[in-house]
Amino acid sequence: MNKSYCQITPELAGQIQLVMTDVDGTLVSSGDSISPGVIEAILRMQEQGIMVGLVSGRTLPELESLASRLNISGPIIAENGGVAKLKANSELVDLGYSRKPALEALEKLRALFPDAIKEREDNKDRVVDVVIWSYGVAAEELRKHLGDTQLLDSGYILHLLQEGVSKGRTLVRLLGKIGDGNFSPEEVMVFGDSLTDISLFELFTHSVLIINPRLPVEQRELMQERARYVSNLPFDEGFAEVVFHIVKARVSKV
Repeated sequence: MNKSYCQITPELAGQIQLVMTDVDGTLVSSGDSISPGVIEAILRMQEQGIMVGLVSGRTLPELESLASRLNISGPIIAENGGVAKLKANSELVDLGYSRKPALEALEKLRALFPDAIKEREDNKDRVVDVVIWSYGVAAEELRKHLGDTQLLDSGYILHLLQEGVSKGRTLVRLLGKIGDGNFSPEEVMVFGDSLTDISLFELFTHSVLIINPRLPVEQRELMQERARYVSNLPFDEGFAEVVFHIVKARVSKV
C-alpha cells in the first residue's frame, strides 16, 4: 500500500545518501524555469551531505546545463537511460547502447504513418533515443509495429529506444562507479512522475511519486501503485515539500 511522503521516517531520511530526480513534471511543471523552492530544497540536501543527480528523458547538454545551474555534483542520466555521466562535464560512461534500433523504428513508422509522425528538433543532440510526436495515431497502435524496440510515453513526448534501456537499469550500473563505489540501492531515493520512471520505482525501494495532474488517470493510478511514497502537491511544489520533510527528519534524528 502506498504511503504519504510524511511517513518517511527519520531513520530512512538519515540513510539516504543519493537522490536521483526526474526533471519534467518533477523538478519543473513546464519549460526550464526552476522555482526558488526547488533551488532551496536541493541546496539543503547537499548541505546535509546528500548527493543529487538528474535522470531524465532530456538530452545530455540540457541536463548538464541544468546541473550547472543547480550546482549539483551527482550523476547525469539522459535519454531515459541511454546516456550517462558520473557528473556534469565528465567523460561519458560506456553503456554499450546503440541508436540504430530507434532510427530503424522511426523509418518504419514514417513509412506506415507518413502524415502522423513528426520528429522533434532536439533529435540532433541525441545519441541513443529518438523523440517523436504522433498526430492521430495512438501510442498503442504504434507499438504493434515496432517489434523489440521500445516506445515510451513520458506524457510530453514519445521516445523510441533500444530494448533493455531504462533509467533504472542505468542507475543500477552506475552505483559502483559513484564516489567511493560503495553506494547501495538502499541509500538511494528516486523521484519521478510518469511511466518513463517506472523502472526506477521497480529497482529502487525508496521511490517518491511527484503528482502530475496532466497525465491520464490510468497512468497516474499505475504510478501510484508502483511508488513507495507520494507527494501531496504537484510538480516542483511536490518535490520541494518531500525534500523539506526529509531534511527536517534528518535534523530531528541527530
